[in-house]
Amino acid sequence: MSDSIKFTRRDFMKFGGAVGTAAGALGLTSSRLVAMEQDLGGKDYSPTTGAERQAVPYTCMACNIEDGGVAYVENGRIVKLEGNMDHPNTRGKLCAKGNSGFLHVYDPDRIMTPLLRTGKRGEGKWKRISYDEATTLLASKLREVIDRANAEHKPEILNEMVFKWGRDRTGGAVGRFMHALGSNAMLNHTNICESSKKVGLEPTWGPDIESCDWANTKYILNFGSNILETAYFMNPNAQRLVDGVVGNKAKLVSFDVRMSNTSGFADEAYFPYPGTDGAIALAMAHVIMNEGLYDADFIENWTNVTARQLIDHLKPYTPEFAEEESGMSAKDIRRIAREFATTKPATTFSYRGPCKHIWGSYQEAAINMLNVITGNVEKKGGYCLPRGMGWPQPQPEPPKGKTASAIAAPPLYPLASHHVSTHAPYMIKKGEAKVSVWMTYYDNPVYTYPSSHVWKEMLSDENTVPFYASFSPYMSESTELADLIIPDVTYLERHDPESMPGGLYPCLSIRQPVVKPLGGTQEFRQTLIDVVRKVDPDGSLGIKKYFAFNSVEDWMRAHFDAIPGLKEDGGWDFMKKKGVWPIYGEVDKETAKIVDKNGNEVEPDYGLYTKELSASDMAGAEVDNDGTIKKDGQAIGVQVNGRNMVGFGTPSRRMEIYKESYRKYGFNPLPVYKRLPSRDKKPDELVLTTYKVNVHTQSRTASLKYLAELYHKNPAWINPKTAAARGLSDGDLIRVTSPLGYIVTRAHVTEGIHPDVVAISTACGHSAYGRLAQLKQREQAADYMQGGDADIANNVWWNDKGVHPNPIIRLAVDPIGGSQGWYDTVVTVAKAQPGDKYGDTDVSVEASMKDYEETLRYAYTGDIHRAKHKEVDIDWNSLPEPELHGGGH
Repeated sequence: MSDSIKFTRRDFMKFGGAVGTAAGALGLTSSRLVAMEQDLGGKDYSPTTGAERQAVPYTCMACNIEDGGVAYVENGRIVKLEGNMDHPNTRGKLCAKGNSGFLHVYDPDRIMTPLLRTGKRGEGKWKRISYDEATTLLASKLREVIDRANAEHKPEILNEMVFKWGRDRTGGAVGRFMHALGSNAMLNHTNICESSKKVGLEPTWGPDIESCDWANTKYILNFGSNILETAYFMNPNAQRLVDGVVGNKAKLVSFDVRMSNTSGFADEAYFPYPGTDGAIALAMAHVIMNEGLYDADFIENWTNVTARQLIDHLKPYTPEFAEEESGMSAKDIRRIAREFATTKPATTFSYRGPCKHIWGSYQEAAINMLNVITGNVEKKGGYCLPRGMGWPQPQPEPPKGKTASAIAAPPLYPLASHHVSTHAPYMIKKGEAKVSVWMTYYDNPVYTYPSSHVWKEMLSDENTVPFYASFSPYMSESTELADLIIPDVTYLERHDPESMPGGLYPCLSIRQPVVKPLGGTQEFRQTLIDVVRKVDPDGSLGIKKYFAFNSVEDWMRAHFDAIPGLKEDGGWDFMKKKGVWPIYGEVDKETAKIVDKNGNEVEPDYGLYTKELSASDMAGAEVDNDGTIKKDGQAIGVQVNGRNMVGFGTPSRRMEIYKESYRKYGFNPLPVYKRLPSRDKKPDELVLTTYKVNVHTQSRTASLKYLAELYHKNPAWINPKTAAARGLSDGDLIRVTSPLGYIVTRAHVTEGIHPDVVAISTACGHSAYGRLAQLKQREQAADYMQGGDADIANNVWWNDKGVHPNPIIRLAVDPIGGSQGWYDTVVTVAKAQPGDKYGDTDVSVEASMKDYEETLRYAYTGDIHRAKHKEVDIDWNSLPEPELHGGGH
């Protein structure tokens, strides 16, 4: 007997009629059903009453891509999130994280009141206090530092007030706060994210990211980026990558050590040895230049090198050399290089894979150069500059602090414009930097950083960090060590200005409260206002004037109400209504393109660097011998073939393949490949890499039930041949051991991983961040938590929370861009030993401290740096002395 169920056409007609009757009984008329199911979005209706729900636009912050969204509110509660159809880059779509974002608001373990520690740090004993009490306490701690700095006439003391964020999308609020206090000690998380990508690009053309015209391209080289799941601008990039590959028949060639969904989607996928992307890119450039496939005009007119210089420089980087380093065949390298150079338009894209290594900046510069030599820069379907928009800061604006901060910008990393936050706990523990007040926002380094146990030890030590305040609304692995918690609200309950260059249509967007902050909680901006007014109640310190806002909304109006164009459209009031500005058109239902009222596509602008300077721009300007146009001592453009154009954001206003700023500190000014220490590992060792998954964000989503149900365990990917050599089978308990110690996890045996690599996702393995993240959901909620989710308490079916790899990952920093070398840790993998239990972690702070000393040897003053850069033409005895700086190139 068949188990299948058969339906005739008549059965379907009957079923459809029954559904229609039921919908009518619920008050859902056919017009409402059409609006909900067939229109592109913008309206939603209650399934019980049929009433239209309140729609409030906002900007997502489930991750850092800042997609435009619309929240639907019914009876004061968020019931649904979807994409904002007016947002030109995300086109009405949200990812799984974005759709689940309202769960942040209703997380049963969310902290609903300020807390003061009453026991030992990390003991979990808290006293509930009011926001007034909490801001008064923090203000008093800050005032103590300010008074001491003033009494001793030492402005450097002000840098003992340290603010660290993992994600700052406040539009300048944090910087305003710290500069008003007189401190420059601000630490971001960029060096564990992508800083060497940025420092590989910024000195080349100005901006720190590219914006590929995926939809119109014909050929894509993807290096180490999982575009369809987790890369920068994932949502808009994934949409348009599919547009290009499916709709425009573009060819996608992907390079990764792991079979990501993007590599699985590609026409061709290659799995090179970790950290050899640069060798492949340079070999492709070698082929393009030596076979005359380059764009001679673009190189001559728009770069600071000649074709002959590049040919000579690339001579060692043959496809055979790249094959030996990467394992990819020379034959394929040649063929793909020719295809890329002769298929127009074309583009590359890269992300963490190439740049999260020692010398990652070189790898990014090499990949970028492929677009330059083929003339694909700023072309339709090519490799384009990012498009963003700015907004004015309220006046008066505080100046920066008087003295640079060593902890914010370590002197041994003068090119690292996005700082080197990984070094902070080591510098503090060694007495190289001092802290009096440590503040954190959207940050959880005890979970998210390499050698994360070093951060835990530092934040646990009251002698090292005398006072620690967290603004987190969740009890993370870091926040549980705080002395004071002043919980922020979620991104759906607060105000922020936004402009993320997630596509080719520049726009502004906002966050605004889609519901009132729950339970009397208070948004971060108001907390800053309150703290400043208590630090400087009478204005005598000159701080209060920078926070003279009548309300948080008043602060927002100061950003938006005077912007030309937006002002005429209604300023902040327009933004509250639409969520985004300008409105370019609407999304065509058939093509998904942005079209005007006549149905014609609204095309982005291309060739931004060729925009001509106006007569007023040129008034008083001078043209140097190399064509650089300067005015008042600043480069404003470049003269090419008699035309005065804006050019690129570099000193010469051309693309600077040759980077003098690199050479100044003994780094090669041209893109090169440096063999990594991990490339010379022993035969029985593996390279540990980590990866992100499409349903989780850093440490912040393990408590969201929809996402945790989708992904909650992270076994170690290992190749079948590699596993067999170690006697391992799928699901076996294994030890993964680095020089720092070991973790005990399970093996996932799969063909989708390089044989010399073991890969573990960083999405799982929490020891804090709420009961669900720890699978302690049946425990009683603390009295400061929101509580109230029976679904989590009773319906969690899984029993595996995963094992976090970061404790065994070694500190290793790119000496140019400052990036953490996430993919440079060498490990052994073996069967678990007797007595080992799943989740066991045993690591050494002492071993991590030795890694700090080792990574300094790669810095520009170090002996390894000098040994690895003998080819650089510089007087090694005359390198600049290390000094405090703001960081930059």
